[in-house]
Amino acid sequence: MQRLKPICLNFTALQLIDHIAPLAYTLNCPLITEDEKNFDLIKQFYPFVDASFQNPLDFYKIANSYDLLFECKFWNMQPIDFAKEVQLINNKNLKLIYCPHGNSDKGFIEKEISQSYITQDSVLLYGDHMINSLKKENVFNKLKSHAVIGNFRLSYYLKFKNFYDDLIEKKIFSKFKSNKKTILYAPTWKDLENSTSFFKIFPKLINKISSKNFNLIVKLHPLLEERNPKEFYKIYSEKSLDNVIYLSDFPLIYPLLNRCDIYLGDFSSVGYDFLYFQKPMFFLDHLNRNHKNSPTHHLFNCGIQIPKDKWDDIFDFIEDKIKNYKNFTDIQKEIYLYTFGKNRSLNEIKKSILKSFS
Repeated sequence: MQRLKPICLNFTALQLIDHIAPLAYTLNCPLITEDEKNFDLIKQFYPFVDASFQNPLDFYKIANSYDLLFECKFWNMQPIDFAKEVQLINNKNLKLIYCPHGNSDKGFIEKEISQSYITQDSVLLYGDHMINSLKKENVFNKLKSHAVIGNFRLSYYLKFKNFYDDLIEKKIFSKFKSNKKTILYAPTWKDLENSTSFFKIFPKLINKISSKNFNLIVKLHPLLEERNPKEFYKIYSEKSLDNVIYLSDFPLIYPLLNRCDIYLGDFSSVGYDFLYFQKPMFFLDHLNRNHKNSPTHHLFNCGIQIPKDKWDDIFDFIEDKIKNYKNFTDIQKEIYLYTFGKNRSLNEIKKSILKSFS
């Protein structure tokens, strides 16, 4: 039987780099991007990946040279209709495969998202959380095919842990003036569910942090600026403070999470990534809903939700709770396993993916 040849593609979305680059390494296949800035970031932060820049993409050559095309954005939402174009190329039976870019508690209003799974030739799924979410949407049984892959991004980080830990130290933590506990604030973007906390909390964080006993890293989602530029620049500026670092054009996630002490976020998939490290987690919902008994919002059970009336003194609230922090280790382990399953080697994950298409 002829061995199928995979390739990974990236169009323009910066936020997908930390997903598609580790996937390319896992599959031991090339990664082609048509965005020059993304290519520079991939070469800088993922030097172990066989990446190249090509604009415009020569999809005729790609289609004739490869059998499995992987992307981290739904193929029906791409700037070019690959499915239609592929039919023109020798009637070759290419498979267009979608790899998700994170696991979150979002997506219950945007039905278009869950329905897009059905249109893919195949999809990669992390584990039971994703599978059960699709079952609730009556989507899972309609998938053309799928493969369960677990947490390949974590496995990639652990393989090159020394390299990435050194890189994070040099690029970020060496720049802090003092050795305080570090809070990572990683908000999601403003989707149709208005999930982000950024526009409500960012000014409060920056106005209060200078006098507090914490370092703060603000990791911005690229779509915050791209989708809502007027609202974004109305409140955003990189105020120079000794204990604050702003990260943009910085795709790495797991090395950053490993080094930070405390997570502060909303409905970003980064929260699910952080579960592996079993550290204090604090959550923001500007609608101030109680998520403890929600059958779908699992992440908020893994830490402390900060009431909206405490946002003006958010660092005092966090400091007080840290002193007598309730241990959420058991629920963090449980939800991590529910989301990703047991950790596997990159080779095991590769075999699992390719076997599903053989």
